[in-house]
Amino acid sequence: MKNKRKSGLKWILAVWFCGISAMADAQVTEGLKAIGMENIRCAQTPGMTTVSFENNVYRSTYTGVGKAIDACLGSETKGDLQLVVLENRIPRLCINLPDTLTEAYRNGEINLTQVYQQMGITVDTDAPMKALKNAGQEEAPSAWKMDLVIYPDLFLENNTFDELYTYAINLNPAVEMALWKGGKMTAQVILPVATNLSGEMKRIRPGIIALSQDVRFKHNIFGKMTVGNFTNNRYGAQLEIKYRTDNGRWELGGTAGSTGFSAITREDGWYIGRKQRINASLNASYYEPRLNLQFDFKAGRYIYGDYGVRGDCTRHFGEYAIGLYALCTDGEINGGFHFAIPLPGKKWSRKGFFRVKPADYFAWAYGMVADGEYIEKQLGKSYSTRPNENRSSNFYQPDYIRYFLIKELQKEKSK
Repeated sequence: MKNKRKSGLKWILAVWFCGISAMADAQVTEGLKAIGMENIRCAQTPGMTTVSFENNVYRSTYTGVGKAIDACLGSETKGDLQLVVLENRIPRLCINLPDTLTEAYRNGEINLTQVYQQMGITVDTDAPMKALKNAGQEEAPSAWKMDLVIYPDLFLENNTFDELYTYAINLNPAVEMALWKGGKMTAQVILPVATNLSGEMKRIRPGIIALSQDVRFKHNIFGKMTVGNFTNNRYGAQLEIKYRTDNGRWELGGTAGSTGFSAITREDGWYIGRKQRINASLNASYYEPRLNLQFDFKAGRYIYGDYGVRGDCTRHFGEYAIGLYALCTDGEINGGFHFAIPLPGKKWSRKGFFRVKPADYFAWAYGMVADGEYIEKQLGKSYSTRPNENRSSNFYQPDYIRYFLIKELQKEKSK
């Protein structure tokens, strides 16, 4: 009789726990859906709630993370809280909120700034992704949703004696679509607006037309394969692999590509060259959190066979990134600056399967040397495989996110 009572009590407690867990899951999921998050999954384990989400609405990474934290803190979760931040359904970061921290905030003992200061942020997502393995189907999936993104483009070079500058201003609309996990399709066209150049620069021509696949392995190892038509008149394939430390400050990796020449000509239309050229590099990056400085170092072989090294120093001012670079290749030296600035529109909601929006950032780089042997031999040439390749877009660095979450909150309070 006692055994029957015990088993009955266990059954009642199990049902009660499942009911409470289901209610908490629903609260978290609906809270994240209400602010526009996608690819949401939620799992309950003893003493832990684990949630994954993807921000495709807010322009900055730290704004999206902050909105998600607020939404989860407003839900009645029990135990510790883990938030996994996704990009194209690939985990990038994990935010850890112990139950003592969430309870103190909900009871009014601490404020949101203190939550941001005390929460954990790490690149290591192996354990939370294991907890989400049997979490069920994703809510608000991003797969097969299409964006038409309008990218502004400026080319400026001082390499002639008869004109102060050669220039080209273009609008480069791109159709971007998330496919399966880690898969993405991009199809871009370049529309000339104004230029004092001739030939291809005056013609409508293909931009980046590519299919990419991101993967993540255990122990913070990331990989990416891209095939298609790239910038600087290159087509082909590129493979990237990198390792990030748990705190995200160090990043080590390598890149290798095989590309041919691609251009629009009057005689042949879209000309595709057969000759393939190999480029490869070893890359290292370090983020200095006290000054929000990012140092990048690259050594390798460029498109046209020259070998060189390049160093970049970038300062992050919230969503603004401004940097200097120096490059030495085959005995020739070049240098310059680059920047990325946010374009209007902090939030672009997605209703349905199609959205039109401007690019999140305008990025531009300027090189000091634009004539002589450096130009004639096409030294230091590289290419980009995605339209939004800059130092502000999708910047998932833990120290950066924490710092600017706190700074933005302080700015709002001072208004």
